[in-house]
Amino acid sequence: MDIGMVSIFLGVIAFMIIIIYIKANMKICSPNEVMIFSGRKAKDKDKGVVGYRIIKGGRALKVPLVETVHTISLNTVPIVLDVTGALTKGTIPVNVKAMANTKVAGSIEEGLGNAIERFLGKSPQAIATTAREIIEGTLRGTLATMEPEEANANRISLARDVAEEAREDLKRMGLILDTLKIQEIMDDKGYLEAIARKKNAQVHRDARVVEAEANAVATEKESEGKRIAEVAEIEARRAVVESETSFRVQKAQWISEVNRSEEKANLAGEISRMEEMKMLEEKKVDAHRLKYEAEVIIPAEAEKEALRMKAVGKAAATFEEGKAKAEALNLLRQQWEQQDSKDLFMIQLLPELVGKVSEVIGSNLTVERLTVVDGGNGGSGSGIPHLVGNLAGSVNAFFEQMKTLTGLDIVKTIEERNEGGDKKLGLP
Repeated sequence: MDIGMVSIFLGVIAFMIIIIYIKANMKICSPNEVMIFSGRKAKDKDKGVVGYRIIKGGRALKVPLVETVHTISLNTVPIVLDVTGALTKGTIPVNVKAMANTKVAGSIEEGLGNAIERFLGKSPQAIATTAREIIEGTLRGTLATMEPEEANANRISLARDVAEEAREDLKRMGLILDTLKIQEIMDDKGYLEAIARKKNAQVHRDARVVEAEANAVATEKESEGKRIAEVAEIEARRAVVESETSFRVQKAQWISEVNRSEEKANLAGEISRMEEMKMLEEKKVDAHRLKYEAEVIIPAEAEKEALRMKAVGKAAATFEEGKAKAEALNLLRQQWEQQDSKDLFMIQLLPELVGKVSEVIGSNLTVERLTVVDGGNGGSGSGIPHLVGNLAGSVNAFFEQMKTLTGLDIVKTIEERNEGGDKKLGLP
């Protein structure tokens, strides 16, 4: 064989050996698992130098005769929890059914190193048992701090508290708790059932109260709705009434304005007519005044002037007459101061006095019938001579009364005058 053929043959053999080596030592890791290559030292940032290296998802070559490869599944491991006789607060035992999902940590940060140390080479059932024990212990510890009714009423809160507390313990084991659900909480003594009945009664009571309140609220709402509807209707009616009232007021104002305008026009016409009548009346008054002046005032003034002139003339005559009478009275006073003149004056007044006395007697004495009875034989005690004698006696009585009243002795004066006259005549 020549050298070329040997070289090719050796090359092929070497290639086949490489292929066989790679095929025998190449390890491919799926995404849901972790491969641990044990046998060589490697560095871990948390634990320092360790005797293994980790492949998660991918491929790696195993060193023959030096490294050993193990696989840990990252699939979720369902765990059914059936906790019995868990004491709650108040030492009341309860039974709890729950469902949890756990898995191995997928990275060193999450605790994969702890899982390698504890579960490498173990079955998933062993991992599930460990996780169940941790979760169950945590659940019992949490239940011990809660009342049965509180735990039953707050299952979500209970599951959250258990999960948060169990995660630290599981992390130290290299496990992760994905979910935890409390399915059922019950007790063998009927405590929760009694509480349930009580709660049920309370719920029914509260339901009835709520229903009553709802009915009351509904009734109130209905009443309020009716009231609002009535108020709205009243408001609508009031708006209509206000609108009608406003229209009537506006109409009344329009009518008032029209009437006022008509009244102004009528008043203006009346004022104009009255002014014309006033002017006409003034003209008539001026005419009547002129006529009155012509017919009454001017003649009256003329008559007044004539009467004044006549009165002046009469006054002058009266003055002269009064002056003459004054002079006469002065002479009479001077004569009166003489004794003879007084007697003479009285004698001159005697006829007038007698006439006045007769007039007074005649006005106060009424003679309806005069009967003269003659006593016969011409006796002096009856008939006409007796009547004449009575009249003479009456005259003498009058003269005596005049003498008493005035101090004038008329008979004596007449006698003295007669004697004086006789002496002047020479008679005895």
